[in-house]
Amino acid sequence: MQQLKHLKIALFLGLLGLLAGAFVVPFQLESLKNTLTAVEYAKMMDAFPFPLPVMIIIASLQIGILTTILSWIGLKLTERTDLTLPLLRTWIAEKKKPVIDRSALKLALIGGAIGSFFMILTDLFLFQPHMPKLGNGEGVVWWKATLAGVLYGGIVEEVLMRLFLMALIVWLLSFIFKKYRETIPLSFYWIGIILAALLFSAGHLPATEVLYGELNTLIIARSFILNGVLAIFFGYLFWKKGLEYAMIAHMMLHVVTQLVLLPIIKLVS
Repeated sequence: MQQLKHLKIALFLGLLGLLAGAFVVPFQLESLKNTLTAVEYAKMMDAFPFPLPVMIIIASLQIGILTTILSWIGLKLTERTDLTLPLLRTWIAEKKKPVIDRSALKLALIGGAIGSFFMILTDLFLFQPHMPKLGNGEGVVWWKATLAGVLYGGIVEEVLMRLFLMALIVWLLSFIFKKYRETIPLSFYWIGIILAALLFSAGHLPATEVLYGELNTLIIARSFILNGVLAIFFGYLFWKKGLEYAMIAHMMLHVVTQLVLLPIIKLVS
């Protein structure tokens, strides 16, 4: 029965992952179009083995399947680690109306908004003055960037980095040291949070190298500071409040960034 409940939640998250893939691929292509030269972009598109709509379908299916599998594994890991998905468990597994933790929701929304300010202002004043300028400066259409950030960042990345990876690290430590649920030391959770954040930051480096054509100390530091600090906050929310609140905070980060801060910066620049 428990396995069936896990499967239902995993399939639901996988469906959201499938939807996220449909938005993130066009977003990534438009980002590259605005940073590469016209010749480089045309050469890249010509190298694709399938037409663009087929590529989007394939990528969406891959993301959906990966999200489903890792969600199911992550849900299994939560049985031992005391990490949880309180809203989805209540709604999908128990078929009851979920009760939202208002203090957790407020923390997620405010924390996500503050995280957006931290990320954009730190990048704008600390890193961008020393970074090479990219492309034509037009940026991606706001609604594409927002949907890609909310769906892929807020759902898929949280499943991969928190529900799967962070829970796996905590589970491995508890397995090695023979700890279970209430007996798991706080340090194990912090190790899981920090290691997942570091790996999340490192995962941004290949795309960053493509954009800037190199990886130097400044570019690497930028990736780890901007992504790592926020990932630690998301991991903390997963641990203390539940995965859904980490997702909400991550979504809020993208909403404030794309709909508030970037338009203001573009208006005054």
